[in-house]
Amino acid sequence: MFFNSIVFVIFFTAVLLLLQLEHAITRERCIRNLILLVSSYFFYGYFNIGFLILLVFISVINYVGGRCIYKGVYRKWTLGGCIILSLLPLVFYKYALFLWQSMAWLLNLEIQTELLNGILLPVGISFFTFQALSYPIDLYRGKIEKPAGLLDFLLFVSFFPTILSGPIEKARNLLPQLQAYRSTSLSDITQGISIFVWGLFKKVVVADRLAEYVNWAYATADYQSRLTLICAAVFYSFQIYCDFSGYSDMALGVAKGLGFDITKNFKQPYLSKTFKEFWRKWHIALTSWFTEYVYFSLGGSRVNHKLRWVFNISMVFILSGIWHGAAWSFVIWGVLHAVYYLIEHFLGLQSEKVKWNAISSLLSGFVVFALVTLAWIFFRLDFNHACNVIARIFTAGGGLDLGSSSFSFACTVLMLGVLFVYELLIRHNVVSYDVQDYEQKQGVSLLSVVPLLIMIGLFGVSSSNFVYFQF
Repeated sequence: MFFNSIVFVIFFTAVLLLLQLEHAITRERCIRNLILLVSSYFFYGYFNIGFLILLVFISVINYVGGRCIYKGVYRKWTLGGCIILSLLPLVFYKYALFLWQSMAWLLNLEIQTELLNGILLPVGISFFTFQALSYPIDLYRGKIEKPAGLLDFLLFVSFFPTILSGPIEKARNLLPQLQAYRSTSLSDITQGISIFVWGLFKKVVVADRLAEYVNWAYATADYQSRLTLICAAVFYSFQIYCDFSGYSDMALGVAKGLGFDITKNFKQPYLSKTFKEFWRKWHIALTSWFTEYVYFSLGGSRVNHKLRWVFNISMVFILSGIWHGAAWSFVIWGVLHAVYYLIEHFLGLQSEKVKWNAISSLLSGFVVFALVTLAWIFFRLDFNHACNVIARIFTAGGGLDLGSSSFSFACTVLMLGVLFVYELLIRHNVVSYDVQDYEQKQGVSLLSVVPLLIMIGLFGVSSSNFVYFQF
């Protein structure tokens, strides 16, 4: 059941009606949360009912561990047990085959992988595992005053707007909203619909159209020219941005329609002047999670030696790459971003003393985008294929191939132009799809949704999965 499907629209409408009925009859928080919990389990079980066992296991482990930590029962050991038991399923489902193949390669052994190849990766496992882990860690660090009730915590881990691809919510951000009763207003619903439509436009009109060209160009990379592969690489940069930010906006809209505020995951990252700024605007929830629970745990910047700080930063980026997938190309993607960040730091470009003007901002922004796009090639392709594409970008001649249809290419470029226009309107606060600023621009924002709906109907591609569902 994907956000960009009719089935989800029917499901969400049913949940909304049930919540309105509950508000009219009981106005009890536990009844509301029970409706949301059952709905969330149904939503997740719709993909594979067997995955529910793993979801409940992760939830119970961290709930019980959190209670023990709060009561002072072997706090450090309990936290360690929560982390290990939570990460074991993730390691098995996501990395067992990769680790097995890597070990065989290092030892020059022939192995059988048929059994591991048949293992299905539970959808959203990377997201709900990290979300659940934030609870015992925050309790251990004293950032949560008292443990949550079982119903509230089960809902926190399985909350259907966030369970598949985030945003990864920290317990101290979402749990207080689940522990308080607030009815869904008409303003919440209209605001949620506006944000959802904006995300849907980015997904089905922009990202899915870009994907058609990218898939074709990369599948035939051996025969493509430099310009075609550069175009495909740039298109993929916008494809993954529109795909994932589109999903995140839809999740934001769904949650808002239910009366909850979750993390805004993207803030126009491709308009960044530096890599430091880029990572403050791209996949904000994951960056925040790694910063707080990995970077700070390693000592952050409060270390005695600069080399140790370099190690801390590098580990965050490398782990981020590994989190995305079990392949060396993801490791390389993480390493590249670590190198970018560190070079920028040692050049002094991250200092507040740097004075940016229009020209330097434009040039620096272009370099950031170009290098991010280069790294995305490794993110999208396996190592050998990525190296081949990069080699052809620097060596192959020929002109730009528009793909199977010039008209389709023109429509794709046109929709990309519409995206740029809307992003500029958002940047200059003419319209707003942000939960925080929406009320001030409600009229204009609602009006701006109409052209988006028309373009979804005329140019929408139906309908591929979201890129981040594989993670």
